Amino acid sequence: MTYTSPFFSNTTGYSGEVGLLDDLVREQIKLFGVDILYMPRKMLNLDKLLHESSKNAFEMAMPIPMYIKSFDGYDNGLEALTKFGVRSSDELTLQMSRSEFTTHYAPFLKSYYNSNAGRQETSELNRLEGETAARPKEGDLIYFPFDDGIFEIKYVQFDQPFFQLGKGYVFEIQCEKFEYSGATFSTGYDSVDSMAVQPDYFRLEFNLEQGEGTFLQYEEVILYSMLDDDPVVDQEAFRLYKDPGFLNKVPSVKGKVMYWNLPDKTLTLSDLSDMDPTQEGEYPLEGAPEMGKDLDRNKFDNVMIVGQSSGSIWYSEKAHTEEKAFDDEIVIQQEFDKIKIVDIQDDSPFGFF
Repeated sequence: MTYTSPFFSNTTGYSGEVGLLDDLVREQIKLFGVDILYMPRKMLNLDKLLHESSKNAFEMAMPIPMYIKSFDGYDNGLEALTKFGVRSSDELTLQMSRSEFTTHYAPFLKSYYNSNAGRQETSELNRLEGETAARPKEGDLIYFPFDDGIFEIKYVQFDQPFFQLGKGYVFEIQCEKFEYSGATFSTGYDSVDSMAVQPDYFRLEFNLEQGEGTFLQYEEVILYSMLDDDPVVDQEAFRLYKDPGFLNKVPSVKGKVMYWNLPDKTLTLSDLSDMDPTQEGEYPLEGAPEMGKDLDRNKFDNVMIVGQSSGSIWYSEKAHTEEKAFDDEIVIQQEFDKIKIVDIQDDSPFGFF
């Protein structure tokens, strides 16, 4: 049997040459790269069947030097007007040193995931839960400092350049402009954590009845259920639907103050930790106990709202979705309310026909 020359191998090389090439790659990235924040994704509401999460959190941001491969501009840099507003499809290609990521950042990632799961720092990570410290993963975020843009990692390539001396030296990360979808940001970097404030995303507006104090903008508040007249729902807990479709007891719900209008007694919250659609209630309609269901019930109507920084305490009497541009949900719901017919004999799971 014949083999390639052990003295001039094009696949294995010498350890010294491999180390030299790796050092040169790291030096080039440090000389011509940019310090970029890398944010691992924490999946708060993971559906293990579909391996998707409707609620994500980004609690840690690590500065990592990366080389901008798409140096002459964004890839596919187009902007389109959609029914949801102006959508940017900017793409970005970055290169990160493998050895530097493995040496300096992987231990922090492993400790972070194990800490969230309540395990020891040296425990093995559960990849089925989206945990890995071996490489940057799809779904994590990148903060690009030149335009204060946040990009989502869509794909990580391992074979560019193609195995020089039989080894890879960089992770090539393909990113796309991040579209905010209710994620929670608490990284400690104001330029990143203010992401939840910028988009016109889902927000709840509360009509307050009584209380004291003045809420601070962007402060965290906690909502407690006050449905003491509900025979099914505990006064001290919400019963909210999780993604798979089952009810889950939630002691309290967190949110962030967007707007506070003291004269009108209206408070607008975003970044809610748990949500539940307006649905059929579980206690009788007023004046019609035989109906047994309330189609327009909102479990956040009667809550106590406590400001964590200001100490303000207010009680709400009604909660509804804040109107926003390009959103016809409220108009459609109003039209539906005019034509719906409630029939307790109807077997339809939707409660109307």
